[in-house]
Amino acid sequence: MSFIRHICLMLALSCFCLPASESRAAAVKEPAAQLEALLKEHPEIVLNVLREHGVELLDIVQQAADKRRASTLKKQWEEDMQKPKKVKTAGRPEGGAADGPVTIVAYSDFLCSYCHRAAFTVGSLMKRYSGKIRFVFKQVPKSEAGRLAGFWFLAGYSLDKAKGWKMYALAFDRQSEVEAAPEKTMRAIAKEVGFDVAKLEAVLKAKAKAFGDMMDADAAEADALGFVGTPYFLVNDIVVRGALSLEEFSRAVDMALEKKAGR
Repeated sequence: MSFIRHICLMLALSCFCLPASESRAAAVKEPAAQLEALLKEHPEIVLNVLREHGVELLDIVQQAADKRRASTLKKQWEEDMQKPKKVKTAGRPEGGAADGPVTIVAYSDFLCSYCHRAAFTVGSLMKRYSGKIRFVFKQVPKSEAGRLAGFWFLAGYSLDKAKGWKMYALAFDRQSEVEAAPEKTMRAIAKEVGFDVAKLEAVLKAKAKAFGDMMDADAAEADALGFVGTPYFLVNDIVVRGALSLEEFSRAVDMALEKKAGR
């Protein structure tokens, strides 16, 4: 018997568990009061049910929390879509469909564990919405190691976009190694994806100031938008905070697509 059915049966039967001197009519008229009196006298009834159906109860609570969270996000995103955001995307690494109806702009950090999780989710979104998403990657590193990893990625992307995105994936996958030895690890990653490391280092040296200025500008932009920490995303004008699940992120994309289509 399910938890809900068990509770309902308990409530129904409780009305007939009263002393014989009390009328059934009174029990029907005042079931809440009668039930309260019964449970105060015999709290073990509820405790036994909870012990037997604890997992099911937790599932019910979680479903209610998920529903409430989804409702809250939907309301916030509807408000977001009424407030157009202007962000600079020119010159930033991008992938996916250049003319896709939805643009996802990431504000990320190679050494942020939540950013790693979110990067995987975005990759799954790109597959789910093939041809509909343009992805733009911005960096807001919180450490020198993260900043250096970002420089290497930008240098690689400027030479070969496909290899650059492979560096992006591997840098996230090897966060602990990048954090411990950023230059050594990024050099190894660059070699692994097929770059001429000497040539890449020359680009890195020549464009270091430009890359630094880009990161500083993107950090200032994130601050102006009220983004605190990483990761943050813009899905057209919808603000997505943190590493949401694939299904939650998909709802944001669906809302952006509906808005774009005028629905």
